[in-house]
Amino acid sequence: MVSRFDTQFPAPPVFSMSRQAWHLSGDLAESSTDGDEDLFTFLDEEPEDEQTPLDTKAPWVLLVVDDEQQVHEATVLTLRRARIANRPFRFLHASSAAEARQIISAEPQIDLVLLDVVMETRDAGFKLVTELRGPMGRKDLKILIRSGQPGLESESTVCKRYPVDGYMQKSQQTYALMMDVIGNLLLGTSPDRHSAC
Repeated sequence: MVSRFDTQFPAPPVFSMSRQAWHLSGDLAESSTDGDEDLFTFLDEEPEDEQTPLDTKAPWVLLVVDDEQQVHEATVLTLRRARIANRPFRFLHASSAAEARQIISAEPQIDLVLLDVVMETRDAGFKLVTELRGPMGRKDLKILIRSGQPGLESESTVCKRYPVDGYMQKSQQTYALMMDVIGNLLLGTSPDRHSAC
């Protein structure tokens, strides 16, 4: 199934040097010229068809379900080079609970769903969780709620009321916290920090 989101996103308009650098790929190297001006050069990335030894393991399949394209972009940008247990990530994308339902039905190998709550309706994500765990029979599927609505429901309420594996506020997500929570969910280890139910 093809989603309207793709892992190759067009760069938004460039507003500053730092913003421009954020959208370019490759490693950054500093060099100077005779005029004492610092220049920055983006080094070429490894060709995508060359696999490193770490890439030989099957990737973790993450389904990002959110109606905001920026969330999809930020998730891919944050995790695209990350590894858990020497396994990279492969991303699937849905912009609604209905689209997620179709993808989950067609892709039985999804390891983790990163699920927004407020999409088509104020509780679309919660309704999808109930459907996944009930009629769809996906009790094995790991689900991490990522809410951008801090006042909607507290973490403890969500964890008690819905059969999810974790909960995070979008505004409090850092790379370290995401890797910690996602790693614990995928590997089945006990969480070092809260955000896992």
